[in-house]
Amino acid sequence: MARNLAVIFDVAGTMLEMYRVAKDISRDLLMEGIFTMELVMEKGGRALVIPHLDPEEVMKTPAETTLAEFFRGRERNVTISCSSTPVSDDEARSLLLNSEVEVASLQETLAAVSARCPGFYYTSGLIVDVEAGGVSHSVSTGGRPFPEVEAVLEEMEEMGADIYVASGDSRRSLSSLTGWGGISEERIYPASRPRRKEEIVTDLKRDYGMVVMVGDGLNDRYALKAADLGVLTVQQDSRPPKELLEAADEVIYDIRELPDLVRGRILDHRKDLRS
Repeated sequence: MARNLAVIFDVAGTMLEMYRVAKDISRDLLMEGIFTMELVMEKGGRALVIPHLDPEEVMKTPAETTLAEFFRGRERNVTISCSSTPVSDDEARSLLLNSEVEVASLQETLAAVSARCPGFYYTSGLIVDVEAGGVSHSVSTGGRPFPEVEAVLEEMEEMGADIYVASGDSRRSLSSLTGWGGISEERIYPASRPRRKEEIVTDLKRDYGMVVMVGDGLNDRYALKAADLGVLTVQQDSRPPKELLEAADEVIYDIRELPDLVRGRILDHRKDLRS
C-alpha cells in the first residue's frame, strides 16, 4: 500500500546556509563566497570530485604532498558529484593520480572555511578539467542549518511526511544530519549525481502518493522536474539560471514557505481525485 507523502531535501544551500571557498590553482588565487556549480559549468570537461575523506586527515597531511601521492591507495574514495559534460570516475581518478598539485591548495580552502564556519558541517573537493588534463580548483564548504529548517522538518513530520536527503556530498559529510529533524540514516542518499537524484525521486514515486523535491542548484534540476512537486528554494542564491527555474513547479524565498505550499498541493490533489 502506498504511503502518502515523501519530501526529499538537497542539503547545501537548501537545508544549510553555506560558505564556500575555492582556489584557482593556475592563478594561485583564493576566492571566497563562490558557487561551486558555476565553476564546474564554466567549461566542458570539468567535474567536481568528492574524495570522501575526513578534513582532519587532509589537514594533518604534509602540505608539500602532491595529490598524486595523497590519493595513491585511496582511489576508491574518489567519486564525481557533478560535471559540466560526462566525465567518468576513472578519468577523474587518473587526473588526480598524475597531479603534481600540492595538498596545500586543499588545506588553504579548508582553513578559510573552518575559520568562518566552525561547527556543524564541512566538506572539501577538487575540480578536475579533462580537457586541460589536470586539477583546476580546490574547493571547501562549511555550513550551518538555516535557523528555520528544524521547525520546518518537524512541521512536515506532523503532516505525515517521510523525510529524505539526496546530496552530492559524502556520507561522512552528511553524518551530522542523522537523527536531526527526524532524518534517519537509511533515508540519506550520499554522493548523488543529478541523474541519481532523479532516480531517487522516480523510485519513491512508486511507494508514495506524492513526492516533493526541494533543492537549490543545477544538480537538482532533473529531480525537481521528476517530482510531483518540485520546489526551488532561492533563500541563499537569488539568481538561479533559467533551466533551473523551468524545472521547478514553485519557487520559494524562505524555507518556512514549504509546509503551506505542500498543504496546498495536497488539497489540490484531493480535489482532483474527487472530481
